[in-house]
Amino acid sequence: MTSMFKRTALASTLAAVLFAGTTQAQSTVGEIHGSAAAAQTVQIHNIDTGATRTVTVGEDGRYRAASLPIGSYRVNVQKDGRTVSTREINVVAGQSSQVNFAADASDAYALDTVSVSANALAVIDIASVESRTSFTADQLNKLPVPRNVVDVAALTPGTVKGDGAFGNLPSFGGASVAENSYYVNGFNVTNLYNNLSFSEVPFQAIQQLDVQTGGYGAQYGFSTGGVTSVITKRGTNEWKGGASWVYTPAWGREQSPTTYTKDGNLYRTYRQNNENQNVYSAWLGGALVKDKLFFYGIFQADRKTETRYPVATSTAAAQRNTQSNPFYLVKMDWNLDDSNILEWTSMNNTQHTTNRYFGSSIDANGKPSTDDYLGRRHVKTGGATNIFKYTGYLTDDLTLSAQWGKMKSKNSSEYVNADGTVGRYDGNIDSAIAGCPYIIDRRASTLNGTTSPIRSCYLDSRMNRFDGEDQRTAYRVDLDWKIGDHSLAGGYSREKWTSEAGTAYAGGVLYSYNTNKRGEDYVQVVNFRNGGSVMVDQKSWYLQDNWQVTDNVLAYIGVRNDSFNNKNGDGRNFVRQGNIWQPRLGFSWDVFGDSATKVYGTAGRYSLPIAANVALRAATASYYTQQEFAYSAIDPVTGAPTLGDPLGEREIVNGESGVTPNPRSVAARNLKPYSQDEYILGFQHRIGSDNAFLDGWVVGAKATYRRLNNAIEDTCDWRPFYDYGKSIGLDMDTHGGSRFTPPQGTPGCFIYNPGSKVTLDVDLDGSGTLRKVTLPGTAFGQKAKRSYQALTLSAEKASEKLYVNASYTWSKNRGNMEGLVKSDNGQDDTGTTSAFDYPELMIGANGYLPNDRRHSFKVYGGYALTPEWSVGVNGLLESGRPTNCFGGGNGTVAGIPSYNSAFFYCEGKITSRGRGKRLPWTWTLSPNIVYTPAYARGLTMQLDVINAFNNSKPIAINEIAERGSDQTYYNTTYRVPTYFQTPRHVRLMVQYDFSL
Repeated sequence: MTSMFKRTALASTLAAVLFAGTTQAQSTVGEIHGSAAAAQTVQIHNIDTGATRTVTVGEDGRYRAASLPIGSYRVNVQKDGRTVSTREINVVAGQSSQVNFAADASDAYALDTVSVSANALAVIDIASVESRTSFTADQLNKLPVPRNVVDVAALTPGTVKGDGAFGNLPSFGGASVAENSYYVNGFNVTNLYNNLSFSEVPFQAIQQLDVQTGGYGAQYGFSTGGVTSVITKRGTNEWKGGASWVYTPAWGREQSPTTYTKDGNLYRTYRQNNENQNVYSAWLGGALVKDKLFFYGIFQADRKTETRYPVATSTAAAQRNTQSNPFYLVKMDWNLDDSNILEWTSMNNTQHTTNRYFGSSIDANGKPSTDDYLGRRHVKTGGATNIFKYTGYLTDDLTLSAQWGKMKSKNSSEYVNADGTVGRYDGNIDSAIAGCPYIIDRRASTLNGTTSPIRSCYLDSRMNRFDGEDQRTAYRVDLDWKIGDHSLAGGYSREKWTSEAGTAYAGGVLYSYNTNKRGEDYVQVVNFRNGGSVMVDQKSWYLQDNWQVTDNVLAYIGVRNDSFNNKNGDGRNFVRQGNIWQPRLGFSWDVFGDSATKVYGTAGRYSLPIAANVALRAATASYYTQQEFAYSAIDPVTGAPTLGDPLGEREIVNGESGVTPNPRSVAARNLKPYSQDEYILGFQHRIGSDNAFLDGWVVGAKATYRRLNNAIEDTCDWRPFYDYGKSIGLDMDTHGGSRFTPPQGTPGCFIYNPGSKVTLDVDLDGSGTLRKVTLPGTAFGQKAKRSYQALTLSAEKASEKLYVNASYTWSKNRGNMEGLVKSDNGQDDTGTTSAFDYPELMIGANGYLPNDRRHSFKVYGGYALTPEWSVGVNGLLESGRPTNCFGGGNGTVAGIPSYNSAFFYCEGKITSRGRGKRLPWTWTLSPNIVYTPAYARGLTMQLDVINAFNNSKPIAINEIAERGSDQTYYNTTYRVPTYFQTPRHVRLMVQYDFSL
């Protein structure tokens, strides 16, 4: 860790963490700019690769070299063919490094974020309007945080971890976890099926990780949350390699607390769970042809084994899981000459998971046992990505870049039962699905312990299409042109996303056993399956100008235009959105002209496309029915009931009858884009003082306001159309229709802008005739609302031995809609959650949202004790999230069918959002110690203790208090914790780096 705490490297890190420069296309390159005598020549030499660029200082005494690959550079100012002054700096992606030379060219001084050759202190980048945090490879290796992009992104101010149901993805600035974009080497690797995953690279392959939490420029789209960009390592003229072993042992991992129902029965124990992980990495990079052709390659083998036991009352089986992730990445860079560069990135993150299932039981003391083998599940995710990029320095002032890439990602699963039979779903909703049915047992006798849970041989609740695959093909072209005081940029991009997807219940059916208020047991039979091939076609262009208005004032003016075309499973368009204008403005004011005090601000509009899964769920054939029955017996192997008399009519939920709906009937004609406005005003100051402690601190304050303009969701309320049809004299009760149910063949749900006027082509009476119907937005309920206000205070310092970054954020996240997903019930149907399905569901919905954390204190950094020993720390103190009370199911509220416990309604009255007792404050402290022995150059040994004090407060609870006629289960599990803080665990790392 010694190198991390050298003064020059720390200065590099400090600037990278807080301050960004002039916007660069997707933050894969940086730039150098500054001043010198007019007409002089500035030579910029890449020390790592030997590439050289030469630019001429303009008549205004300024020069600029844009689109430079990250790395170490030597900047020479030349006069009459000889070098009269020189400077060495490090270029960081997305930043503008300022190096000023005296007018007489006899000396130089740098106002740069990174200086290699001098004791440079961190300064404020006056060319920045963005809110950006950057992490170098050295930081990523040595900070005591989990080794993944999500946990590193959570270090940034104003960012909180979302609900555990979504894998604790980051929520930036109050947005839902499904509103972010993720890039690798400038290529978008976000999963556009549901926006809840992305392609990751081997952690040791990351050279720089950028997290943009606001104010990003017009070249960025498809995000109303944050943008995370990974830049991978690349080869240099010096051959370098290394290997590492990261071990997270089961013996060093604590378990979450045992939980009990409100009546004292065991709910869940984690005591016998275990997890063991080994990550092996090896890498090598260098010049195949000096100064011309460079290679970097890394292979990572990640193997994890774990055992997990279910909830005590669950019918689910215990699992013994093996996860194998043989990741690799290859990066090739070819300097054709000093003006033309080719790059190729190839990576594969295919992940294979095998779940082996066993029958399980848990005794009254919480001790689990595992007996008979039930079968195994194979899951395959991830795949190959290839990215090609060309950069051409056409003139001193004009740069062209072009990129093309293709990404494939599997999302498939299959089951092999103990008897060898294979369970698969082929995505055809008419196909029979082999295997055991999904069982839920919530009978009162099970909950009070007088009856054992119903046994079943099902392995998991749902299965994905066994040949499921996502694919993205994308290209973009960018131009950067310096004209006088203006740095102009523009670009065009297009990408196509296809998903071969589908899900179904295990065995094709869910049997949910319940007890009603009268003490009678019954079973609800639910069928659900969907499948198809859907596509999203996206086109975008942008223009922007960084205008140096005066020596001290920079203005940023940008505009972005997006167009989206979504197609259903039959290849037909069901939504077209064009000319989505997104203006972006910003300024940066170097108050005293010494780069020590800066005032900056941004204002912009940001928009999201419609996720591909909307086409699958809302616009493609799906089958979803439910019906309640009495039963007389239960199969001891499968858990399937012997059905008796039906207790009600079979219900087609949301009109999902297995028929592809007419695309003209599934989306409002006047659909507006999902968009958000953002405003930021900030201040930064570098303290200069004779006091050693105060000197060098960079302090800042930033205010942020975000407001949702329009949301896109689905609604399933047929009543406004029914009433309209009645008003024009149609017979609305034929062909299976009713006030709550559309006629057969008519979709039960459609997507719209909540609160806006709806124009839709719809078959009102089942006659086959589509009628254009226009209804006011108030007929379907409230307008979607979400706002975020925050104030962030920050402080950072780097010195010879110390590096520290600290921040405090006060924020409010309020509205009636979290965003594209719903933490209230863990619903990951991006853009088609239960919110707004009926107006009654939104009564009381306005309040503090799930990602609201009023107070958040963060600190991380390190200290070099000696040249061989250093320590680091990562600390978080955060207030708890708001909670709710849900109930009113089975017709308790206004007779709405199919919605069990989805209303803000408990004990006979409305309970508004966020009015429940907040969850407790949480805090974690994660230290580490790093040893780099002098006797073994290149060797590093590190011990991290994550959550050293093993704090285990709940971070999510069951918020369902009642379920219509079935009270017993929910009365006993209301407010029982469902997720806790990650327990204490230790991580050991041994790494060896070498040069050839």
